[in-house]
Amino acid sequence: MSADEAMAVLVKLMSSLFGSPRSESIIKKLNLRFCLLTDLETSLDYLFNIGELVCNAIDSGKVKSVELAITTEKRSVDCTSSDMLLHAKSLVEFFNISRSLSCCLTKLLLCTARFSEQDLHQLIISCDQLQHLTLYYCELRDSSTLKLDMPNSKLRFVELNSCYVKTVEFLCLPKLEQLYCDSWRLSGAPLSFGVVPCLEELRLDIALDFQGEVIWITPEGKKLRSALNKITKLFLHGIYVKFDLLWTLVLLESAPSVKVFGVKVWNHACDEGTENRKQLSERRNDLWDAAQLDGSIHYLQLERLEFGGFNQIIREHLDFIRAIIERAPNLKSVILEDRDPCEDCEAMDNPIYPSISMFPQNNDEKITIVKQLKAGMNRPVEIIFC
Repeated sequence: MSADEAMAVLVKLMSSLFGSPRSESIIKKLNLRFCLLTDLETSLDYLFNIGELVCNAIDSGKVKSVELAITTEKRSVDCTSSDMLLHAKSLVEFFNISRSLSCCLTKLLLCTARFSEQDLHQLIISCDQLQHLTLYYCELRDSSTLKLDMPNSKLRFVELNSCYVKTVEFLCLPKLEQLYCDSWRLSGAPLSFGVVPCLEELRLDIALDFQGEVIWITPEGKKLRSALNKITKLFLHGIYVKFDLLWTLVLLESAPSVKVFGVKVWNHACDEGTENRKQLSERRNDLWDAAQLDGSIHYLQLERLEFGGFNQIIREHLDFIRAIIERAPNLKSVILEDRDPCEDCEAMDNPIYPSISMFPQNNDEKITIVKQLKAGMNRPVEIIFC
């Protein structure tokens, strides 16, 4: 079934569901997913039909809340800039004619669209009941900055995945609890924090354009502390294997309430020789010395450390974990995980980036690592190998 045919079936089903005047059923939560077609005129026709049906159902009391996911007929990687502009135009027009829907929309996913900053900001603000927002492969024209100053917002969860935006400034989102930032497509610091008093979980995947850069330590800890002081879970994924890790402790110091801290190292032989690997090798990698860290700083709330991509022969991995154990008096467990499996890496024979795992395999190797990590300490910290 083509995307066009699927949309026609969806409209027919919705007409049957909402069109009958005898139907007295009330839908507390309508979970709706559809796609934008490549042909703009056809796509708009379907959008207008869907918008009218949903809005009428809301106005008549048949639907109380809506969760909406709008994808695209083309795969994101196959879409041109013109395609993304058309997608954005369709979305803006859809929300402009669907005022009732916007007023009861609680969850929204948008894909592969290129907005003006004003259009995207207005679209988000118009959804005044929105609690969960995901933007996937979305762009702003001229790679501009998206400023979210929404003191009355109910947003609790925001995910930004593979977006092409210079910076997102969270100026005021008083109820934001979780923020996920995955695979940013511009170099530079993607996030700026203002008033986010409820932020508890921050996940940053820095595997692409800003992978391992010193941008994360540019702001002074005191400036970050006001934004991160209530975070209880902090995850940094995709750190290039040749980059130092101790710089991440600046973030940990700025988040005194963190109970779970996770890092994941990126080490793939399959991207050797690629443009991404070349860019990483040219960037600064100022090594930090654990002995130079401020010994007076302790992570009093930290209970669990997760380390993905652990390599027993990389000294920096051991130094990093020891530095945290020494400074976290209430730490209960350290979870060590092997790197993620990759078929492309396993098919290669690269002596610099070996395809075989350097993760401890037998009891003797695991006992050796535990002794190295806990040498000179009598703390009951459990080292778990996954």
